[in-house]
Amino acid sequence: MYPEYKANRGPCPEDLVPQFALVRDAAEAFGVVQVEAAGYEADDVIATLARQAVEDGLDVDIFSGDKDLMQLITPLGAEPSVHMIDPMHFDRVDHDDVIKKWGVPSDMLGDVLALAGDAADNIPGAPGIGPKIAATLLHEYGTLSNLFAQADNVKQKKRRESLIENAEKVLLFRELVTLDDSIPANKMTSSTLFQGMSSLRMSSFDSNRLFDFYKRMELNACQNQLQSRLRSSGVNYKPPPSSEE
Repeated sequence: MYPEYKANRGPCPEDLVPQFALVRDAAEAFGVVQVEAAGYEADDVIATLARQAVEDGLDVDIFSGDKDLMQLITPLGAEPSVHMIDPMHFDRVDHDDVIKKWGVPSDMLGDVLALAGDAADNIPGAPGIGPKIAATLLHEYGTLSNLFAQADNVKQKKRRESLIENAEKVLLFRELVTLDDSIPANKMTSSTLFQGMSSLRMSSFDSNRLFDFYKRMELNACQNQLQSRLRSSGVNYKPPPSSEE
C-alpha cells in the first residue's frame, strides 16, 4: 500500500535477537501467557485481544506507552472499559488523558496521526499540518472525510492547498494507522492452548520455577529478594539444589 511505511526502521539488532527467547522464558517463569500471530504486529494482537475481552464483559488495562494503542481507550463511563498503564510511571491513562494530549477523543486519534504524520512509522502526513492544527480542523469539520469534502472552505491558503493536494495520501495513512482488531483465532498461537480470553489467565505462582529462572540468568539480587519475601510471608521455602550439590 505504501512502501515507505516503517521503512525508516533498520533491521533488528543482532544482539537483541537472542533475547527474544529470554523474554519468553521470563514470561513462562512468571506464569504469563504469551500470544503471537505470525505476519501481524503486536499492536494488532493487543487490539484483537482487547476487543475480545470487552465482548466477553472484561475490563482491559494495556501495559504500554505506545501512542497507537491509545486508539483503543474507551470513553469515560463505558463498561466494560479499556485503559492503558504507563510503564514508566505506572499512571493510568484514560480517555480524558488522550484528549488532553492530542486534543481529540481516542476514536479520532488515528485521524490526527494521519493528518499530522507519525515519524516513528515514517508517515509524513499533510505538509504544514501538525497535531494541534489537525485537532482544530477535525473539531471544526467533524470527521476526516468531511474535512476533505469541504477542504475548499478552509480559510488558510497553505492548509487548504496541502489538504487538497494530499487528500488521497492522508486517507491511505489513515488505513495504515488503524489497528487490526480482527485477527482470526486460528492465526494466533500462545504458550497455552488458546481458547479465547478465559485461557489467558496467569498460571499459579511457582516459586521454584521463578527461582530457577533467576539463577540461570544470574540475577542474584532477585534471588535474594525472592527468598526474603517468601520467608517473610511464612512460606516454608527451600531453593532447588544447585548443579554442584
